[in-house]
Amino acid sequence: MKSCRYLYGILVLLLLINPLFSGTPNWDCDEDGVLDNLNDFQNNGSITSIVLDDSGANLGSPGDLLASFVNGEQRGAAIATEIPFGPNAGQYSFLMLSYSNAASGETMNFKFYDNESDTIYDLVETYEFVSDMTEGNVVSPDVLTVSGESSDACLDCDGNDCAGVADGGGDDGGLSDGCDLPSNTIYLDGGDVWYNV
Repeated sequence: MKSCRYLYGILVLLLLINPLFSGTPNWDCDEDGVLDNLNDFQNNGSITSIVLDDSGANLGSPGDLLASFVNGEQRGAAIATEIPFGPNAGQYSFLMLSYSNAASGETMNFKFYDNESDTIYDLVETYEFVSDMTEGNVVSPDVLTVSGESSDACLDCDGNDCAGVADGGGDDGGLSDGCDLPSNTIYLDGGDVWYNV
C-alpha cells in the first residue's frame, strides 16, 4: 500500500511539471516573451491583441504563444499576459513586437499556440508591417480570430517535431506503449496513463 501511495505521488508530481517539458513550438526558446533573434532586424512595431474563436470566446490562457511571420520567417513572439484592469480584466492578451528590415510593405500573418490543447492555429487577420506602428492596447486590443489548425511544420526548441498531440507527431498518432512518447511526457487517454520519463 505504501508503494502505491509513493507511485501515485510521483505521478502527480510528473503531471504538475509536465508543462515544463512539453513540446511547444520554437517561437520563444528563451521564454522572455520576445523574438529570440530580434537583433537581426532594424525596425519594429507593436501589436496588442486578443485571440478569439469563431464564437467570440477569448482563447488566451497561461502558456499560450502568438507569433507573427512574413513569408514563413518568424518576425515576432508574445506570451499570454493577463490583463489586470479595464473592460478586459482577467482575460489574456498578447503584447507583441514584430520586426523587419524594411520600413514598410511586408505582410505579416499570425499563428497561435494553444498550450491546453497542444495545437497550433492559423489566424485570419494579416497586417502590413510599418516601422514604429502601434496597433491596439490592453483597454482596446486588436482582435485576431482562429481560421483552423495549422498544417505547417512545427519544431520545438530542440529541433524535434512538435506537431500532433501526445506522440510528437509524424505518424498516425497511435501509441503502443510509453516509449512512443517524447522524453518527460505524460499522456492521459481515458483510463490509460502513458508516460516516458
